[in-house]
Amino acid sequence: MSRSTRTRDVAVLTFSGMQREQAIQSFAARRVPVEAMQTLVSGAVRPRTGDVVLARVSRIGNHRHIERMNGRRSVLHVGDEIILVYADRYATDQFESYVPTNLDSAHLVASGGIASLVKSRSTNVRAATQIDPIGLIGDERGCPLNIADFALSRVEQTSSRPHTIAVFGTAMNAGKTTTIHQMLHGFAKAGAKPGAAKVTGTGSGNDYWVMLDAGAHRMLDFTDAGMASTFNHSIERLEDVAEQLVYNLTIDGCQVIFLEIADGLFQQENQYLLRSPRLRALIDTVVFAASDSMGATCGVETLRQHGYSTVAISGTLTKSPLAIQETHEALNLPVLGLDEINDVHIMTPLLGIDPSILTTDDAEDEVRQAAGNDLIDVPDIIEDLNDRKDNALPQSDFSLLEVAVSDSKPMGDLIIADDAVSLGFDDVLPYPDWLDVPSLQLLSGELDARSVSADTSRHRSPTEPETQAPEVEEREVKLVSRSA
Repeated sequence: MSRSTRTRDVAVLTFSGMQREQAIQSFAARRVPVEAMQTLVSGAVRPRTGDVVLARVSRIGNHRHIERMNGRRSVLHVGDEIILVYADRYATDQFESYVPTNLDSAHLVASGGIASLVKSRSTNVRAATQIDPIGLIGDERGCPLNIADFALSRVEQTSSRPHTIAVFGTAMNAGKTTTIHQMLHGFAKAGAKPGAAKVTGTGSGNDYWVMLDAGAHRMLDFTDAGMASTFNHSIERLEDVAEQLVYNLTIDGCQVIFLEIADGLFQQENQYLLRSPRLRALIDTVVFAASDSMGATCGVETLRQHGYSTVAISGTLTKSPLAIQETHEALNLPVLGLDEINDVHIMTPLLGIDPSILTTDDAEDEVRQAAGNDLIDVPDIIEDLNDRKDNALPQSDFSLLEVAVSDSKPMGDLIIADDAVSLGFDDVLPYPDWLDVPSLQLLSGELDARSVSADTSRHRSPTEPETQAPEVEEREVKLVSRSA
């Protein structure tokens, strides 16, 4: 028999072992140990974001399945008891919903296990599956459990981190997860140890498990940081989550990191994150996923205004040759389909990743060969610049880690303009022939950079003839630190 206590209008019942075993624990609640679930708290209590709740399915609606914590999708039936997490949800293709103020009937708004009260929904989906909360799940003292109490242990900032690529997009279902999945799979096949993290969104087991299936060395998302959904959280909380995910992937030995920013650039929290110096400091390169050419153009411009440089376009628009053509003509950026973003020979130089992390079947040598035959040693570059400047720039003063120049904007000791090279801020030298390319990347450490490719023939639109060189409207040199 279950024991119970009642204080005023709050009841605390024992959560029996048999009832726990029969309940389906959802993905969003997966970090909460079963042995911690000892009581059910009901009555006049107000749930908080992140609180764990036992609920009974009363009507099947849009979500007919629930994602278990082991990744399996279970078919739902009326009367099933499921362990969910309260959270707000923002999904343009599905539901807008909020944590209710009581334990009255609510809704299952995401198959990952989100309990919430629907305010609005897309006409493309059915009414939400209805649930009746039985009680908040509590510890042995009757204190409600919250997934924030079971988050990853905090990690202090590391002195260095792997090269990090962020994938932004126009909206839900633009192809962000698929883009990361394919890039990550390509690098995993080539022997690298890629890590992935989903920084924002709604808890989803599908997005989590697909990265592990693709070969992720480690996959984390905001649910690991104690959030079932990132909607309606403070920018400071989201910045902290992003940092902790990256720091954890770093100490776990990942050699390259892929970050997904869910939904679109105009989503409420994403607008704040775009302006965040803390997020920008975590990101080296951006790939943008879009469903059409106009969205891609607007997205790249929006990112540029916030200090992000996009190196390629992907997403569902790449299903259409005409959409690819429109996007490439509008942006003069590589527009890459699934096969291309899965190809490390294309993506390694494009993303600025150190080829030395590739170990399978001489992948590093193949990447260097694919980058072109015109390889120039960085010491030769320094010597050439010194000769032109009468040795005015000693190697010890040539800080590769501090230089990042675009569109003639001085950011360090070396300035690359449209038609000249300046060593410092006063003297200008003729623009050397070996820099006459649309984009150039030096993979470098302090002064141990290996080589630089002056061949960009791999970085073209899939619809563009092989012999056609991309138009050069501006020249950019970006110096990127080698991964530790």
